[in-house]
Amino acid sequence: MRRPALRLWLPLACLASAAILAAVIKVADAGELTFSVGARELTLLEPRGLLLLALLPFVLWALSWSLANLSQARLITSCALRMLGIAAVALALARPITRSDATRISNVFVVDVSDSMSDQALRAAGTRIDAALRTRDDHDVQLVTFAKTARVVPLDPAKNTQLVRHSEGSASNISAAISLGLALFPPDHLRQLVLLSDGLETHGDALATASWVNASEATILTALPEASLPAEVAIDDIVLPPTLKAGEPFRLRVRLRSTVDSKASLRVFQNGAPNGLEATRTVTLPKGNTDVELRSVAYVPGPLTYRVELTPDGADRFAQNNRFERTVEVTGKPRVLYVEGSHRQSTPFADLLRNAGFDVDVRGAEGAPTDAAGLSGVDFYVLSNVPNDALSLRAVDTIERYMQAGGGFLMAGGDASFGLGGYRNTRMETLLPVRLDTERRRDQPSLALALVIDKSGSMSGQKIELAKEAARATADLLSPDDYLGVIGFDAIPTRVVRLQTASNRLGLMKGIGKLSAGGGTALFPALDAAYQDLAAVRARLKHVILLTDGQTQEEGIATLVQSMHVDGITVSVIGLGEDTNRGLLEDTARLGGGRSYFTTDPHNIPRLFLRETNAVARSSAVEDYIAARIASPADFLKGIAIDSAPYLRGYVATRARPSPAQVVLESDLGEPLLARMRVGLGWSLAWTSDVSPRWSADWFRWRSFGPLWSQLIREHMPQRDEKLMRIETSRQGDTLIAGLDALDANERFVHELEGELTLRAQDKKIPEQRAALKEVAPGRYEARFDLTSYGSFVLRGTLSREGRPVLSGAGSYSQPFPTEYVSLTPDQDLLLRLAAATGGRAAPRGAALFDPRGRRVDAQTERWPLALWLAVLAFLLDLATRRLRWQRRPRPARAPASNQLR
Repeated sequence: MRRPALRLWLPLACLASAAILAAVIKVADAGELTFSVGARELTLLEPRGLLLLALLPFVLWALSWSLANLSQARLITSCALRMLGIAAVALALARPITRSDATRISNVFVVDVSDSMSDQALRAAGTRIDAALRTRDDHDVQLVTFAKTARVVPLDPAKNTQLVRHSEGSASNISAAISLGLALFPPDHLRQLVLLSDGLETHGDALATASWVNASEATILTALPEASLPAEVAIDDIVLPPTLKAGEPFRLRVRLRSTVDSKASLRVFQNGAPNGLEATRTVTLPKGNTDVELRSVAYVPGPLTYRVELTPDGADRFAQNNRFERTVEVTGKPRVLYVEGSHRQSTPFADLLRNAGFDVDVRGAEGAPTDAAGLSGVDFYVLSNVPNDALSLRAVDTIERYMQAGGGFLMAGGDASFGLGGYRNTRMETLLPVRLDTERRRDQPSLALALVIDKSGSMSGQKIELAKEAARATADLLSPDDYLGVIGFDAIPTRVVRLQTASNRLGLMKGIGKLSAGGGTALFPALDAAYQDLAAVRARLKHVILLTDGQTQEEGIATLVQSMHVDGITVSVIGLGEDTNRGLLEDTARLGGGRSYFTTDPHNIPRLFLRETNAVARSSAVEDYIAARIASPADFLKGIAIDSAPYLRGYVATRARPSPAQVVLESDLGEPLLARMRVGLGWSLAWTSDVSPRWSADWFRWRSFGPLWSQLIREHMPQRDEKLMRIETSRQGDTLIAGLDALDANERFVHELEGELTLRAQDKKIPEQRAALKEVAPGRYEARFDLTSYGSFVLRGTLSREGRPVLSGAGSYSQPFPTEYVSLTPDQDLLLRLAAATGGRAAPRGAALFDPRGRRVDAQTERWPLALWLAVLAFLLDLATRRLRWQRRPRPARAPASNQLR
């Protein structure tokens, strides 16, 4: 009958467990549970932990099925201990606490150790902290020091507090220091932050952090530095007119500040040079602010940076604020950068542009800008007759970025431009509105080219191999109906490739491969052999390329070359090495109507051969009387009678690109003379004739040539008639926020524009930054820059819709030194507002810091460790109950000795 009765225990255990669960859930839904234990109240913060009590009935059920061979008393004791342990764990999980009132105070001193705090002020702050340590009793005192960052400083009551400055003392972040101080408060203490600072914050927002202080039930006590202002002389600002016109005098105002009566000298610089009208001034500075006016004039349009340096006669705390820079935009004539490869031929075109009302900056190929700063203030860029090998990759990158930003660029032709300049299959070609892979016209005569290559003993090894490589590349460059011959010479000439059409590629390559070095050097017979070969063929262009690396007899060469030139055969020379007869070779090229090249690096041989072959290849250069005609209309042609224009005498043959590139003018043979296409926000143009008297001589005498260029440049330069918006700036810590308001002609906001802002420092060591302009409010566009450098900056921006510029903006920003050095006058208003926002006051001294003033804090003591220890004790007692004997086992009787012996 015992088994059926025991089976009833499980349903009963389940019912009891369900009842416990329901009761605990009902109590837990009400939140905290408080009940009295003797004279104290015990609060359970997490009453759901009592759900573990639902296991207690199952402990009783398990007892009824126990297999342990224990007495009934020991079984009941073990069960009771296990139930006690589970109940103790459940109580610990419920987080029991007892509450009481406390008046202990924790004072966290937050001390400013930035550069604007004087040594005297830091010593006074250390004295305050030491007084608090001596009178603290059971209260808490801690220390946080801060400049740009905050750090915890351990305190030793046995030693005087020494406040050490931070390495990044040129900034102050009160907000970060307050946040760190809030994390240090121990529990069950009244919380007070004692802020000892001049209130001059450069990073963060202390007032915004005050809300965190209130949420933490803390207050801020403030105190100003206990020291007089140090002797300090500083430049606060340079005030310039918002716009300056080139050539107009004006007055610039320098704002100075001094904490003591003093004298100082001023020096004023304009773009690094002394200010022309007034470069120095000695000034008397009374205590306070002083404005000094100086005369100046700006002569050149574009960004102009003024720098003022101050040299005090007496003491001065900070040298950093004795130098100030500010940049302003000077307006004037549109500026054209004219980079000319043949510098001696630049005068006519430069004069034409100046007469058309442009400010022209003429440079050689070496002066091509390689960064954005070099194109600052440039409205239009003309690159004329500059070969590809004279233009660096950085210069090409600068041209592309200039066009992307809205600038106008034009490449003009010549014998070293477009395909003749080696631009085919280069990055520059992709930026041009024409293609350089020209097709030969049937009515064009072919080229007859003779390569006269020195194969004397000095050319052995690498030199002769590179010469053969150059000859092969030249053969590949020629059209099938061109003629090519190769003559190798030492003491006597050898026709390794007899003059033949370039269509016989296999024969040409085989013959070139037979070149081998050895013997002396005799130039005259080799040139004479080339003369005889070229004179025997019919070709419009006949040319000789001579390569030599040594000395030779000069007799008869000049007469021979002159005769060749008279017969229409031109000669160019390539001198290799340092011991060439440079004078002879230069005279040979000059008398032969060709060009001369000199190099000491054999690896340059193939490049020079290709360059010279391009220069004479009739398929690229068209030298004939050419009539220009309009291919498609353009606004800048209005009023220009192209039909009445004189003939051009030549141009570089190119091919038109497909739309959207546009051919505006073309030759009477249908090839582009003037083409254009958009690149980013700017324009790329190609004028395949030249801007020198060689091909455009008659156009320079044409009265419409100047107006044509004037109208062309003005249409494709950044449009100055667009409304120029003023860019406003503000700095938050290390972030510069630049913004502008987009307004139309009716002063209405313009929405949904896209744009980019460029920040460029006057110091070229500081890299240029670009940021997207985003609409942050109706018609308000802003961009942000990471700005960790100091100096003078220029801002340029353009807002566009579908790739077309709508509005442009310009502005400047200047901060030549950290904000920490701008003012030494404490910001008492900020300190008072911080105290008022948190219910604080002026910080008292000594024992008064620990006066609770009737305040109490609700202190709570966690009691769950006691419950956990009770559970451990119950477990140990249960273990002892089940494993230890309660009565001592009797010792067995000892057997007789006789039995043991057996």
